[in-house]
Amino acid sequence: MHSESVKVPSSRGYQLAATIDFPDTTPLAFAMFAHCFTGSRFTPAASRVSKTLAEMGIACLRFDFPGLGQSEGNFHETSFSENVEDIIAVNQWITEHYEAPQLLIGHSLGGAASLKAATQLKNLKGVATIGAPFDPAHAVLHFADRIGEVDENGAVTLTLGGHEITISREFLEDLAETNPEAYLPKLRKPLLILHSPIDTTVGVENAQLIYQLTRYPKSLVTLHKADHLVTRQGAAQTAARQIRTWFDQYMVPNSALDDQDTIPEGVAVARSIRAGKFADIVHTGSHTFTTDREKTAGGKNLGYTPTQMIIAAIAASTSQAVREAAKASKISIGQVEVQVNTALSSDDQLHLRRSIAIEGDISHEEREELLYAARNSGIEQLFGPKVTIEEE
Repeated sequence: MHSESVKVPSSRGYQLAATIDFPDTTPLAFAMFAHCFTGSRFTPAASRVSKTLAEMGIACLRFDFPGLGQSEGNFHETSFSENVEDIIAVNQWITEHYEAPQLLIGHSLGGAASLKAATQLKNLKGVATIGAPFDPAHAVLHFADRIGEVDENGAVTLTLGGHEITISREFLEDLAETNPEAYLPKLRKPLLILHSPIDTTVGVENAQLIYQLTRYPKSLVTLHKADHLVTRQGAAQTAARQIRTWFDQYMVPNSALDDQDTIPEGVAVARSIRAGKFADIVHTGSHTFTTDREKTAGGKNLGYTPTQMIIAAIAASTSQAVREAAKASKISIGQVEVQVNTALSSDDQLHLRRSIAIEGDISHEEREELLYAARNSGIEQLFGPKVTIEEE
């Protein structure tokens, strides 16, 4: 997985700061993430869910709403309706520069905005919300005691998340005029509602109201023991995996994947990836995996190292050879366990130590026959005299 920073024009022309989290292979699909009230694309829910989705093959763009995070604009000049329009603008930008996103995810008030925006986005295959309020006006409940200041001064300045945020009269009026009962029944996209039953900021009854007003197909899933901001370790990643599993039934995988050449058996292709200085994606046959160096060798330990793959190949080939020989000679054995260790050497040769454990009541002669087959497995012939395997 690797991330790229981009600038996306808002519905009113502001430059929105955004990050696209890409998988290391061709994305199966694209998604968007709308963050919570007064948050940013770096809040735990936004960043961790997006990155986890990327690790599972879906590229996800997360962006800062105007006046928040690193985006242009003034928050006190924005509104909920403008946020909805911004989601639509971001959707258009991704479509023009990459491909039409199939999934829209929103957290908290970003979830409420996503639900309304989704009624206008025909390209979506699914919508997911995390801790979303039924009524967007819910966002002002936590400072209801200061709304009187808005009537007196036209705005109120609050400290939220360690930052001073100015809430304007226009922002509150727009929320008051927003009626979820008018747009939720118009949502004709598969919907996943994720909500924690212990959410004390936006109660779980909000999820139940959203569920009641929306059409099928829809799912309401508990986000176990998560706080509203999804900061508990592993909670955001769990949410991402739930979204990915649910969305699999609606996603239309990128057709470009079908156009890729199939790698024949016996051929391996390694392509460098941006996730790490020495990282590669390796394709062989129908399988794909990541390789890298250890951190002590300048890598990020993102995948298997070449040495690990060599000793793993010897271990697996040895085990297969033993079982194949046992079957051919009709020798009854149980589990086979092979351990291969690298050993220090003072020359240019790779020294390995191999131990083979074979379960079963077999004679000394039968064991020697199986070990002889193991020592002559096909994989060892590839390494030549530079590799020495010592038996333990």
